[in-house]
Amino acid sequence: MDQKQIINYRQFSWLTASLLSGGGVVSIQQVLIRINSADAWMSYTIPTLYVAALSYVFSQMVRRFPGKNIFEITKILFGGLIGTIVNLILLVHLWLILIRDLSSFSKFIGITLLPNTPEEIVVMLFVCLLLYYGKTSVEVLARVNDVMFPLFVVMILVLPLMLVNESDHHSLLPVMTGSVKNFLSGNMISIGWYGDVFVMGAFLHTIWESKQVQASIRHGVILATMMIGIFLVMDVLVLGPNMPSNFLYPSYSLVQQIHITDFLDRMDLIILSVWFPVTACEVILIHLAFITGIASLVKQRDYSSINTPVVLLLLLTTLLSFNSTTEVFSFGHFSSPVIVLCYQPLLFLLIWLFSLRHPVIEGRRPQSDAAKQQAGQGQHDQTQQQEGQDRRLSERSGAAEGGNPQQNEESGGNRPGGNRTAPNQGNPARPKFPSFTFLAWKRCSNILLLMIIVSICAGMWLSKKYAAVGLTCALLYGCCLLLAVWTSSMEMYMSKQHRKW
Repeated sequence: MDQKQIINYRQFSWLTASLLSGGGVVSIQQVLIRINSADAWMSYTIPTLYVAALSYVFSQMVRRFPGKNIFEITKILFGGLIGTIVNLILLVHLWLILIRDLSSFSKFIGITLLPNTPEEIVVMLFVCLLLYYGKTSVEVLARVNDVMFPLFVVMILVLPLMLVNESDHHSLLPVMTGSVKNFLSGNMISIGWYGDVFVMGAFLHTIWESKQVQASIRHGVILATMMIGIFLVMDVLVLGPNMPSNFLYPSYSLVQQIHITDFLDRMDLIILSVWFPVTACEVILIHLAFITGIASLVKQRDYSSINTPVVLLLLLTTLLSFNSTTEVFSFGHFSSPVIVLCYQPLLFLLIWLFSLRHPVIEGRRPQSDAAKQQAGQGQHDQTQQQEGQDRRLSERSGAAEGGNPQQNEESGGNRPGGNRTAPNQGNPARPKFPSFTFLAWKRCSNILLLMIIVSICAGMWLSKKYAAVGLTCALLYGCCLLLAVWTSSMEMYMSKQHRKW
């Protein structure tokens, strides 16, 4: 296994979005609609801001400790003993997340698709998938996610078109008339699922630029919020504000309502075939973070030797943890927020404060051994080719002017190739995109997030007296969220172009 794993900013962002949207699509809608009814689509506002703040902490960690993951950084910041205790807390949380997701997935498959298949068989098949990918790296998982996640996004975007004949816009009215207590309760439950984003801290060593880390996580969480929000809105539009709260899996009941002629009557199977790989990537990503953390306890990066015993432990604990689907849902909905809020805000605040004592390290992005060998060979060939071209140009210039070719080569001022940049000299020209472009897109994303908060506050304050204000604020919320997806994607792209001059 290559010790230096490298993924790009887009793959990091899509992995973040898969982590937040894969399991949340089928696991949390029921309780959110039960609490907030038709206003359940607002239940991801505070968690989105929490992840955006967490992305800043991650960027500062990468800025000061490039090439290190969160488990290695905690040992540097807090020392060997306290850092190991902190890592054990993170590992216990990862273990609980894996048990929750494996149990939730097996219950879903057992109830909806394979009711006659024993749960042990379903869990064992998924565990075999973890066993296989546990011998690879996050680079392989990122490439798999690159194939399936765009299909998942397209599927969710076309979902309103496929259900337009089943929708009733009156189900969403009146808008933003719920209480502040219900709004905060729904957001606190959602933060238990969005708190899983700390998993990405185990792969901070795969990206060298701190701005790319922050921009990628911001884009991933905003994209995931939009995707899950579309599902919640469609649940209410198609099934009504009350019925989804009584369904075990309202999202699956939603896709069962798709009827595109008699030939495409079972679109739910096609949608599940796209959703399953994304959910599998989510669980595999958490598993890779889990075994990475265990390997860091013995100061190693190679986790292939511990993959098999960890997988067997997950198989046994998953089968012995929950007896019914109700217990899985109760743990996921009401225990996960408590686990996240009891340690994560304080821990990452301390990590940020302690990291300020360390200097900022500016360095080049690491490369794997094969990439270094290919880059060195390519640079050597390019240098030889450049020297050959300069020699030929010097000879031609000397022959035309009747002078000494060696003298012309030394002067280099009047010949055609004399002022050419040396092979090892950097290009002094400014990049195509100026540095303020990245900052401008970042400000646009922040302004849109602020407008989302303002629209929610104004809508909940005035909608009970003026229904048109609530509808306007809801439309403003939707437009700002869609624009935030675009601006954050541009921010992520420009982070690669951003350089200090």
